[in-house]
Amino acid sequence: MARGRPRKVDLKDALQSVMIAFWQNGYSGTSMNDLAEASGMAKPGLYAAFGDKETIFEKALLHYFETFGGPVFARLHAAQKHVIEDLRDFLGAVAELTTDRNTPSGCFLVNALVDCTYGVQRHRELVEGLRDSRFTAIKERLFKAVSAGEMPADMDVDRVATFVDGQFSAIAVLGRSGSTEADLSTFIETGLRALPVCGNPQVFADAEPGDTILRQ
Repeated sequence: MARGRPRKVDLKDALQSVMIAFWQNGYSGTSMNDLAEASGMAKPGLYAAFGDKETIFEKALLHYFETFGGPVFARLHAAQKHVIEDLRDFLGAVAELTTDRNTPSGCFLVNALVDCTYGVQRHRELVEGLRDSRFTAIKERLFKAVSAGEMPADMDVDRVATFVDGQFSAIAVLGRSGSTEADLSTFIETGLRALPVCGNPQVFADAEPGDTILRQ
């Protein structure tokens, strides 16, 4: 009896599946057999579509950044709200992602940085480059806040951006370790209160003037 044709797999779905596998288990903990099983593709087809394991990992990282990072960073670039509200949305989206039961816990990029689960040096360079892109997006939003008079003109933007970026990473790690959405929401609000803002905006309706602690 003739064998039936192999089931055709949508490449976008396959890339999503291998991304989840790497996100869950890291580079070293994920074999080509695992990727074949996750994607529903035979290994020869997987190689033909995406390349070797190192290349697949790179494509999975970029797919993650575009899929989950794009919509989040778009909010910062738009700068349509007060900077505190934009940063609350930004960090809140990270909290949502890290506690979403439909995806592995934590942030794929942060997990890779913390666990050092890289195949080769260029993977580390790629992860660090994506992290730098995140940091740049935060800095650009803070510069807009200074220009709009939402934050002090003499604010040390690099210092504040480092603090916000650290909040991002901390949320990802806390979410991975089992913190609840309520826990992360409290963490986010506490961090936002540390930021230097001009006046006493309604985004901090119950805050007293001078509550912020991150000064130059």
